[in-house]
Parts: sequence; structure tokens; C-alpha cells
Amino acid sequence: MNLAFIGMSNIGKSFWARQLAAGSGWTRMDCDGMIEARLAPELTAGGFHGVQGLGKWMGLPHQPDFKAKGEIYLAHERAVMRQVLDEARNSKTPTVIDTTGSVIYTGAAILADLRNIARVIYLQASDTHIDDLFRRYIAHPKPTLWDTHYMPQTGETSRETLQNCYPHLLHDRAKRYKEIAHVTIPYDIHHNHRADLAAIIKTELEKI
Repeated sequence: MNLAFIGMSNIGKSFWARQLAAGSGWTRMDCDGMIEARLAPELTAGGFHGVQGLGKWMGLPHQPDFKAKGEIYLAHERAVMRQVLDEARNSKTPTVIDTTGSVIYTGAAILADLRNIARVIYLQASDTHIDDLFRRYIAHPKPTLWDTHYMPQTGETSRETLQNCYPHLLHDRAKRYKEIAHVTIPYDIHHNHRADLAAIIKTELEKI
């Protein structure tokens, strides 16, 4: 059985993917790392490295080249997802796919393939966690596609627009994540790093 973790950036997808790969024999496929590798020449030229470097390269939605860089990023993400799905389909060992927060924008065909190849596990954010996610995003930006949710209002600073629009972005993403997930794990469960998430997932999948 293959698994795929989906959810907001900084919600814990990579933590749990590493835990399962270390303790339960799954092969982890790191989509963030694969996208970064594909963008390496451009990132290196700008002095960026790591996922946070990738976030700095993409920038924030009020910056003039954000849209163009977002399109470049998404094209690479689609290519990475097709590669990951092909490898998971042909792998002789179970795979845990560590997706990015923007996997929901890769298109209906890729998402349908993801659901066919893996059991999709949504790591849910709590309402009270949204403020923390926003603070992390501002302090250490990860690459984030805003779709149509960045809508400046007259008289707002860029920071105010980000703060006002971010909850709407997360609300829309939460709806999309839930639509494609086989199992939703509430925040208070997956946030407990001592939890046996593999056992919890197994129990939840048996209910389907």
C-alpha cells in the first residue's frame, strides 16, 4: 500500500513521512526536494538553497515577478508529480509521497491518479493553528501558490492584505484537500509526535 500526505505547508507532512520511512519500511518521495533539484540552476544563480530558499526565490504575491515564478514552479511540480506517480506505480516496496501544499493545483488528472495509486491522508490544521501558520509563512516563507486569493483592498499595506487574505486561502485549500483525501487526521491527533500514526491510518482506512 502506498500513502500520500497532503495538507498546508508547515503542517507536519515531512515529519510524518520521515517517521514512516524510518520505522515502517516505506520509501519516502520528497516532492519539495525534487522540485528544488529541478530549479537548482536558477536557485543557485540567485544564491538560494533549501525549501526556504525556494520560498524566497518565489517571493510574496505583491512582488512583480511572483506570478511568473509561480507558473514556473507549478510546471515543475506537475512534472515531479507525474514522475513520483510513475515510480510509485512501479515500485516493489510501499511508498509514502510527501507532497507540497500546492499539490491541489496540479490538475484533475494528476489528483485522480494520486488517489488511484495511493491512499491520500489529509493532515488537518486547526482553526487556532492558522495564526501560527501565517507567522511561519511571513518569517520563513515556503513556496506558496495563492491562486485567486490575494486581493488587495484600497489603503491596505501588503502585510495587511496577506494577513486578511491568508485565512481565505487556507479555508479554500482545506476544502480541496478534504475532497481528495481518503482519510482526514485531525490536528490534535497528528500534532502529537508520540502518536502511532501508522496504526491510526490503518484503523481509519479499514473504516472505508
